[in-house]
Amino acid sequence: MPSILTDDDKQIVKRTVPKASNKIHAVAVAKLYIAHPSNRSQWTYTGLQGAAVLANDLVGNTFWIKLVDVSPSNRGVLWDQEIYDTFQYNQDRTYFHSFELEECLAGLSF
Repeated sequence: MPSILTDDDKQIVKRTVPKASNKIHAVAVAKLYIAHPSNRSQWTYTGLQGAAVLANDLVGNTFWIKLVDVSPSNRGVLWDQEIYDTFQYNQDRTYFHSFELEECLAGLSF
C-alpha cells in the first residue's frame, strides 16, 4: 500500500463517504491493529488497510473514524468507529495512535 493517497484514491474516498451526508476533516493511509485485553501490549495486524477518514456524519450528527478500501477490489468501508463523548484517543508514537473499543484496543499505524 502506498504511503500517500493518489487522486484516484481520493475520489474513491469521496464516493464512499459522500459529501451530501458527511464532512471529511482528515484522510491518511493507515493499517488497523488490535490488542486483546489479556495482553494489551501485543498488537496484532488485522489485515485491514486503506484510507483512514475522520468524518462528521451530518445526518446523525456524530464523528467517525472510517477505514476505506482504496485497493483495486474497492470493498467500501472496511471498518468504522464512532467517536463518542468519552472517547479517548492516544498518540502512542508519532505514527501509531490507539483507542479503546468495546472488547479490545485498536491502533492505527500511519
